[in-house]
Amino acid sequence: MHLKKVEKVKSMEIVKEYDDSMFRRLLLLFPPLYLIHDIEEIITVESFLEKNSNVLPFSITTLEFSFAFTLLWFIASMGCYIAFKDKRFLGMKPTTFLAFLVPGILLANGIGHFGQFIFFKDYVPGIITSIFILYPYTFFTAMFLIKEREVTKLRLLSYFAIGFIAQTPLALMALYIAKLII
Repeated sequence: MHLKKVEKVKSMEIVKEYDDSMFRRLLLLFPPLYLIHDIEEIITVESFLEKNSNVLPFSITTLEFSFAFTLLWFIASMGCYIAFKDKRFLGMKPTTFLAFLVPGILLANGIGHFGQFIFFKDYVPGIITSIFILYPYTFFTAMFLIKEREVTKLRLLSYFAIGFIAQTPLALMALYIAKLII
């Protein structure tokens, strides 16, 4: 995938071709950053749920959460690899996949953690990495995609809305599969 920009210099037209190295770097950053975020959740989720069992009437073991996360991480990472190879994943072209995955689902997840932080008025699993890793990465990715005219602000907003809705069923499905297997 190569982005082209036409510039006029002294009445001569020059086509300047940009390589997609930044796009590829953003794709490659997703798996390790998502991994760091979910390690924070894995380490703290079981004790958080036990502490807040009066508000959250369900339990998840660290092993179940780890399995569910690994399933989601594998699927998303596989999508990043396929997009890196400039191929469609789940019917989405690479730029659409990145826009949906990062400023869509990942930012929605981070904002969800912030909402939980406000609700509980205390630490919630994932809040630290949301603030220091997810927010900067998702905003940088969104700005890159907008600047390169790969996506509009309105399209990003729609991906965010869909991501906000989709993240809960995806997480619940992964947790259900983990409970079946473990």
